[in-house]
Amino acid sequence: MISTPKRKMDHSPGELEGEIDHLSRDAAIEYLLLPERVKKLEGQILSLSSRVEDLRSDMHQLVQVLKEAAVTKEKFSLSMKDERYIS
Repeated sequence: MISTPKRKMDHSPGELEGEIDHLSRDAAIEYLLLPERVKKLEGQILSLSSRVEDLRSDMHQLVQVLKEAAVTKEKFSLSMKDERYIS
């Protein structure tokens, strides 16, 4: 038998599956609402996954821009060291 303060589950004689007993009205309501809560969580996870993918894409673009800016700055610095620009 498994039990908590609000519920218990036993292996009823002659049955393959245990029986859940809700010891309070609130526990029974929580149990009945569980599928809806799981469905809501699945939707939130899908939404979050989409946002994370968007963020990953944006970060990739930002890294590319920063790399290009660093290369441009490095080329500019090297050309400034060339004596052609000394007055």
